[in-house]
Amino acid sequence: MMNFEWNTAMSATTVRTCSLKTEQSVWLNEFSDGWEHPFLIIDSEVRRLWDNLLQPAIMSASGLYIMEAREVLKNTFTLSRIWDSMSAAGIHRDTPVVVIGGGLVCDIGAMAASTYLRGLRLMLVPTTLLCMVDACLGGKTGVNLASAKNQVGTFNPAEKILIAPDFLDTLPNREFKSGIAEILKTALIGDRSILELLERMDIENPDKNSILKIILKCLEVKGGIVTEDLRETGKRMLLNLGHTIGHALESASEFRLSHGEAVGLGLLGEAAIAVNRGGNRDLPGEIRGMLKQAGLPTGVNDMVSGEKLSRLFKRDKKTRRNGRIWVLPFDWCDCRLTYLTPDQEEKALPFVMSLLRV
Repeated sequence: MMNFEWNTAMSATTVRTCSLKTEQSVWLNEFSDGWEHPFLIIDSEVRRLWDNLLQPAIMSASGLYIMEAREVLKNTFTLSRIWDSMSAAGIHRDTPVVVIGGGLVCDIGAMAASTYLRGLRLMLVPTTLLCMVDACLGGKTGVNLASAKNQVGTFNPAEKILIAPDFLDTLPNREFKSGIAEILKTALIGDRSILELLERMDIENPDKNSILKIILKCLEVKGGIVTEDLRETGKRMLLNLGHTIGHALESASEFRLSHGEAVGLGLLGEAAIAVNRGGNRDLPGEIRGMLKQAGLPTGVNDMVSGEKLSRLFKRDKKTRRNGRIWVLPFDWCDCRLTYLTPDQEEKALPFVMSLLRV
């Protein structure tokens, strides 16, 4: 087991790692002392697959909400149902909330914790690779509104995060590969050695120690950025790399593309924009090669149009009155915040679409 801690102006987050198969007592200890009798929010599929492991925590919980990890359910209606369940359970200001699931469940569960009774203690137990390497750390919560991604949210860093790679044993292959896109994003932003570890890993039959090493390196990069800029007023915006195009692709595809698949394509599209502004001309090809190696989509065919993407850009949460702040990868570890006007976006879009339709 390893422990890491990141401190921000708002709070401290402790990250702990453990093996569920060899350290069951460690898992149970997470629900002792100040974390006794939590309100639990659990992904329904995780509950089904890991019921024996979860039963002791469920039996001692103050309340329980089970939800399906479906994008169409990441909305204010589901958030309201979680609040109602918290109210019915009669939880108090000192009742901790523990969320067990992937990024979608952790996002909405953390938002419920940050808003009910004006904020409750929070532990996140990520069960997907994407959530382990990215979504669990940093405190962003959110729900979708009118089919647009994460339009409503808060900043609510978890007090504790428990990383147990054994959960990945039951993760569908497509979801595991979606996490690779966020790993690639992190390598582009701040640590190319992550790419080298990824290239050596057998993606179809990954070794747990290799995965854990990559997870911790990704969290180290993100933790360093979030510590400096929790509320995304500057440097933290770099973590949106791939997400401006990615979120638009998710919505435009009516969520047929997973978040990770869309972000991977977003990295490719945003690298294309960077090339038009003097970036490394080889980078889009390198990104495409990594996406292909990971078994991720390298294009969208006719799934979405440039016109639809352009309309969705206007609903991106980074939009200002006369344009948007983009994160453009000019090279490895050289990602820049770049303000683009709608006219500049329109000029770049044909090149982006030409790459995405290959």
